[in-house]
Amino acid sequence: MKQGYILVFLMMATIMARPQSNITISNPEAEQVILGNYDPAAYTPSVIINASDSILLGVVNGVSKDTLQKWLQKIDSYHNRNTGSDTVSQVNGIGAVRRWIHGKFGEFSAENENRLLVTWMDFDLNICGMGHHRNVLAVLPGLDTTPKDILVIEGHFDTRCQGACDTACYSPGMEDNGSGTVLVMELARIMSRYAFGHTIIFANVTGEDQGLYGAKALSIWLKNNGVKLRSCFNNDVIGGIICGMTSSPPSCPGFNNIDSTHVRIFSFSNLSDSAANSPHKQLARYVKMHQIERINPLLSTPMEINIIISEDRTGRSGDHIPFRQKGYTAIRFTSQNEHGNGSGTPPDRQHTSDDVLGLDLTVPPDGIIDTFFVDMNYLRRNTIMNGVNLGFLALAPPMPDPLFTPVDDGMQINMTGADSLYLDYRVGVRSDNSGTLYFDTVYHFTGTSQMFIPGLDPDGEYYFSVANVSNDFESLFCAEYSLFPVGIRSQVKLDWGIRLEHNTPNPFSDRTTIGITVTENEFYPDASIVITDISGRVTARIPVNLRPGMNEVEYRNNRNLKGMYIYSLCIGDKPVCSEKMVMN
Repeated sequence: MKQGYILVFLMMATIMARPQSNITISNPEAEQVILGNYDPAAYTPSVIINASDSILLGVVNGVSKDTLQKWLQKIDSYHNRNTGSDTVSQVNGIGAVRRWIHGKFGEFSAENENRLLVTWMDFDLNICGMGHHRNVLAVLPGLDTTPKDILVIEGHFDTRCQGACDTACYSPGMEDNGSGTVLVMELARIMSRYAFGHTIIFANVTGEDQGLYGAKALSIWLKNNGVKLRSCFNNDVIGGIICGMTSSPPSCPGFNNIDSTHVRIFSFSNLSDSAANSPHKQLARYVKMHQIERINPLLSTPMEINIIISEDRTGRSGDHIPFRQKGYTAIRFTSQNEHGNGSGTPPDRQHTSDDVLGLDLTVPPDGIIDTFFVDMNYLRRNTIMNGVNLGFLALAPPMPDPLFTPVDDGMQINMTGADSLYLDYRVGVRSDNSGTLYFDTVYHFTGTSQMFIPGLDPDGEYYFSVANVSNDFESLFCAEYSLFPVGIRSQVKLDWGIRLEHNTPNPFSDRTTIGITVTENEFYPDASIVITDISGRVTARIPVNLRPGMNEVEYRNNRNLKGMYIYSLCIGDKPVCSEKMVMN
């Protein structure tokens, strides 16, 4: 966890003075697999297991809370895992724990026909006086190299006490982030027995507590080498159930509150469109959909996912952010309750020598008495949540590019090109009054490439997205199409006294004229014509000085856009009326 206070930022500036350099992967075979330059036949298991129910049941039944506990106790024994700590000792420091993780990955590979390729990712950077650092990666080759887009699941294995560079203190880091470390290891153990279409990297990274440096190194290497990334799952503080006194918002209700049935997913919001409209939020919805529909029915204690509007806790950051900054889709899984704000302030345990496995008895809401601060049943359920969705995504078809057309009594969706061949789709619909960032409804259409959503409220605001379905695996949902009240029926909000006319010519290639009829002698401040594509992304904004009568606005297609676009008259940030235009 990285604290966002000014003092810590100043301290970070003294820890490092330049970006990561000499980022390399030590295992050439693993490197070529990540790049997609390999023969899948060389990594095909003797028995191919890749049905959706096999993945689902295999992960649900395979994740072991006893194994998670055993591994947490092992990494606790290394005393100090600060990024700048000892790299030579076999029993203490960052070097010893990363060699142990590397060795465990090797054991998992040996148990599964040596299909899991284990490698170091080395990079140079002065962190706490240490100049050379290592992430530990286990690469599971996919059996389809055509798309060459991979997946990453990560957790950071470094930890710290209150001092960012204290390499002598006892820093067990069981919640932060032993929990995420063993989660990644457990999924590498279980999932290496299955055959996925897309390559998966199980990554335990270093340097998070001083500035996300291990994750930055991995994201830089992937971007510089042109690797396509379908998604990144970051797990950090994912096993604790007890609320601390200083827990960073948005967080838990109060000191010692216990919650073992909820988990938070943080991700970036595309604030220029809608605070909930981004590929990262779509990934979070994908995870929640499967938790509700596929995973919870198999659990004695169902889990509730809270999709959080912010990218991270207030003043904090995590290892998903470097991936998002490189243009990759990334989310962060974090416990509902967190024991501290990263300042190392007692009585909170985070970033102190008290971030131990557990001392006192607690009774979580699931009714199971647990002696640990890191609740093994809770950590197991969060591991399952990650594994099922990671496996489904690694076998999922590509994300579609549908055509959305508002009509008088609903929304028409047409699948075109290769997408039209699936004849199996999920459609997620959100509305502005749902009170949640999740879908209000998820529809399922089969046997057709044309879908219709009826019964929309003409005064409502809606967001639509579609996923392709193949062999019972859903793709990621496409970017949301935003539909405002006037877009449903292209009708005038009469109380505004404004009518948006059809543009002429339409279709057009170079320029078109948009007419706006104003029937009231009113002043309309901050009026503009906003052009968006069918997913809701803004491509142009033209200020308009509205006067009574006919107003005309010329729009020039200087960017050589093609296809269907929506033009809306906005007063301030509020769309008043909308129409469609076609550029060819």
